[in-house]
Amino acid sequence: MDRLDDAVPLLELLCAADEVRVPGELESSGPHENAPDAVVDRYVVDGGPLLLTVWRGRLHEVIYQTPAESEQDAARRNDRLFAHYGQGDGWTEILDNGFGKTYRRTDQRRYALWSYAMDITTFGTMEFHQVKW
Repeated sequence: MDRLDDAVPLLELLCAADEVRVPGELESSGPHENAPDAVVDRYVVDGGPLLLTVWRGRLHEVIYQTPAESEQDAARRNDRLFAHYGQGDGWTEILDNGFGKTYRRTDQRRYALWSYAMDITTFGTMEFHQVKW
């Protein structure tokens, strides 16, 4: 039997917007609040919402709002996500603010945020990160 942490879709950052395939239902689409030329699509997938940000015609950010049922399930899901978005590179923890942790991939091209308070995980490109903040 598949566990929920194995069910969240893995996407490819920087793929062309028309190549993004999400196994879920599109719930809404609108401009990014900090980057008006970016679009955020909200999908409903197994486990909760998935937010995809397309900027300059490419996927630049994926937010998994898919909280796990246990700490063990969250750890397994995050191991899977960090391995996928790491693409063979490791991650360095940059900050723990008491609410969540910020990471940079060792090549400095990707970032990750994990809110352990809400169990939401974000992966994105540093190029977009600089624009949205």
